Amino acid sequence: MKYDDFLKENNVCPFCTLKDNEIVKKNKYAVLTLAQAPYCRDHLIVTCRKHHMRLNLMSRAEKDAVEKLIYYGMRKLHKKYKNVTVLYREGNLKEVGKSIVHLHYHLIPEMKVGAFSPKRDDSGDPGVHGRKIFSDRVFAGKVLKFKERFIKKN
Repeated sequence: MKYDDFLKENNVCPFCTLKDNEIVKKNKYAVLTLAQAPYCRDHLIVTCRKHHMRLNLMSRAEKDAVEKLIYYGMRKLHKKYKNVTVLYREGNLKEVGKSIVHLHYHLIPEMKVGAFSPKRDDSGDPGVHGRKIFSDRVFAGKVLKFKERFIKKN
């Protein structure tokens, strides 16, 4: 399914409804997961558990918890990738090209600046909005495979 179609059909926040098998790692206030509509392979998302729309609304404990998972995810990605981009945006969804209101951070391996610009009318480049979203079953399988590749078993 195309990501734009998914967003039109679903009125629930995907970060507020994550299932345990879709989570790579979690702590008291934050969650690390794969992007369900990724820009590239191994694209991770870190978000707080509480539905916040802006960084300045988070408590210090929530910010610390998110930061710990950002660093954790970066350490895992750096095992395979030389470069990881951390991306955070907030604001009016349409004005800044965001698609989810719940604040979140992208951890994107090997991303070039401008690689994911919004769709341009005349260019034909699908950009961010041409990407597809994984079904729940496929998404859970990809999370499991990511854990197998990057997270050591105890």
